[in-house]
Amino acid sequence: MNNQYYILVDNEQSGPFSYDELTEMDLDVHTRILSPLAESWQDACDLPEFYPYFESRGIYLPTGDNLASFGWRFLAWIFDYLVVSYLTSFVVKVLALQKIIPVIQSYEALIKEPRVLLILQLSFSLTLILYNSICEASPMKGSLGKKLCRIVVVDIDGMRLGYLNALLRSVGKAVSILILYTGFLSIFFSEHRQALHDMLAKTYVVKL
Repeated sequence: MNNQYYILVDNEQSGPFSYDELTEMDLDVHTRILSPLAESWQDACDLPEFYPYFESRGIYLPTGDNLASFGWRFLAWIFDYLVVSYLTSFVVKVLALQKIIPVIQSYEALIKEPRVLLILQLSFSLTLILYNSICEASPMKGSLGKKLCRIVVVDIDGMRLGYLNALLRSVGKAVSILILYTGFLSIFFSEHRQALHDMLAKTYVVKL
């Protein structure tokens, strides 16, 4: 049985190579490979037999069977909500100490201070954006809640997000929350279980 592969190097065909020989090379997800089971050239990321190789290098390609479910994402969000709420409370205490906002003693007092309520909402949103964007652009590839649930956020190539892309995703998430979490509902209906902010940033949440 033919088990030899060919690759394109500077648009020149190179090979043949065995699977083991290829996985000892520095393959890129877009390395063009001619598989013994195919008649045309394909990107390495389109060949399932190379998924374990890429995962060993920290590249988690979004496939149909490794997309994180709503349940796992929701569990991660609960943990992250607690973290962001704690961080926000710290920010609010600093603002109160600097006399930017008054010290709120009760919920009733807060209702009477719409300006303070707006500042609290902005503080939560900005804290959420910074927290998520920094974590998702870091080697963790996701928030603390996602790390706890063993899920990560990646781009179409299974790679870690750049900071600007992570920032775009985090802003989209904050907007989804402001519109009563409706942006999350698309996870149930989209082909790749993407929330609105995933579609905006072209990202995927996958299981490890």
